[in-house]
Amino acid sequence: MDQLIKYLHTFEPLTAPFIAALTREVIPVTYGKDHTLVDLARVSDHAYFLNSGAAMSYRFIKGQKHIEEFFGAEFIVVSPKSFFERVPSIEGIVLLEESKVLQMHFDGVMKLMRNFPEANSLCRAVMNVYYEQSRSRIHDFQYLSALERYAKLHARFPRIEQLAPQDHIASYLGILPQSLSRIRRDHEGF
Repeated sequence: MDQLIKYLHTFEPLTAPFIAALTREVIPVTYGKDHTLVDLARVSDHAYFLNSGAAMSYRFIKGQKHIEEFFGAEFIVVSPKSFFERVPSIEGIVLLEESKVLQMHFDGVMKLMRNFPEANSLCRAVMNVYYEQSRSRIHDFQYLSALERYAKLHARFPRIEQLAPQDHIASYLGILPQSLSRIRRDHEGF
């Protein structure tokens, strides 16, 4: 819980009653590698905080799996549209390694939002993180080369090659696996 409270506190001060209520709603769980946090085509019922570990989100487009994002420790992982609008998810989220997570059911989140003004502020702040992450991805594809996108990913996730297969990394970068092999061969510093 300490990591989650510290993370949320970066957005705004937390009151003791809110921390107590949050603690009652959160369930700590350890899941193994390849555990599915969010199923495609199902309503997402939980939001997760990664205490440790890593996850990735993906979609299927025209029958092909496309990697959309990688998530590391100390990050809230959720399928926003599915979770908040209660619609089937168009993305899947799976763990890349054994991970310690704190999970909270939708009903618990709504209860906190009804009872604590800071919960609403925190929700907006977390959704803004997702929004800015999306804007950053768009910017990267518009203005960065494949090598620059790979360097940026590698800076965020130095162990990415141990966590995800090469075709998943290439998909995230928007390039073919052969192009990723060439980048890695030509720039051995990665």
